[in-house]
Amino acid sequence: MPVSNNMLKTVLTVLYTFLLGLGCCFTTLPLLAQSGWTKVKTEGFYQLGYNHFSSDAYFTLDGEELKTNDFTQNSLVFYGEYGVTDKFTVIANWPLQVWNGFSSTETVSGLGDLRLELKHALLKKHLPLSIAIAPEIPIGKANNFAQSKLNDFESINLPSGDGEFNIWTTLATSFSLPNAPLYVNLFGTYNFRTQYDGISFSDQIGLGIELGYKIADLVWVNSRINALTSVDDIEVITDFVRGDGTEYTSYSFGAAVPVYRNIHLSLNYRNYADFIFERRNIYSAGTFSFGVYYVRKIEKP
Repeated sequence: MPVSNNMLKTVLTVLYTFLLGLGCCFTTLPLLAQSGWTKVKTEGFYQLGYNHFSSDAYFTLDGEELKTNDFTQNSLVFYGEYGVTDKFTVIANWPLQVWNGFSSTETVSGLGDLRLELKHALLKKHLPLSIAIAPEIPIGKANNFAQSKLNDFESINLPSGDGEFNIWTTLATSFSLPNAPLYVNLFGTYNFRTQYDGISFSDQIGLGIELGYKIADLVWVNSRINALTSVDDIEVITDFVRGDGTEYTSYSFGAAVPVYRNIHLSLNYRNYADFIFERRNIYSAGTFSFGVYYVRKIEKP
């Protein structure tokens, strides 16, 4: 049967829309560094950070790399920790604004989902060990359509939030050397996912390690490896803009320097590889981040 122009146009439109939508599989809330330590009562850490990501390399559910239009995401994120007691810390991670767009679409923006973490110290002295429960509250824009620059009648959903309520449960431990400014954090996490608009998502398992060292008693540097995999074997992208079936291994390098009293400047670079879990259902490239943070310490008598 000959292919009509209208049928061909429809097929191309669907393919174009599919490739555009894949970009939202890059999440604004990657696995964070976790530690076994909790804050001392009333102590705090507050950071405002800016992240920039751009990529045309999409990895399918089969791990195959595809080249698409450039997808760019920028985000302004607040992160804070507060010691309610010496053993209980409240943590907030909230993208205050997320900008998403392809080179072939307009850029759309919106509030991101709020991750509110409740962290409790199981052990404090010899080997700090903590457990944390972190609900991710879907207050961001689950539907945020960007208009195509190529065809006025086409648009694609580039949400700033995934519309899904999920809960991260994390077990973390840390240790430091008594006579050297060196620390190590290890953690494992389980993400219990639910559904959005009648579509259920696979749970996820994550793990990570972080090493930090203070140079000249002034500059903290760190390196991290994070990895994420899906519990279920996802064969079909049921809703590709929500990141179902996303897997990756990421590595990052960062530094923090004091600028005035308890105010610091932080810089970080993060990218992806395949040495623990292969990249699947994700755009892959480097993310550049910088931020300013304030540390509130309690003066010892």
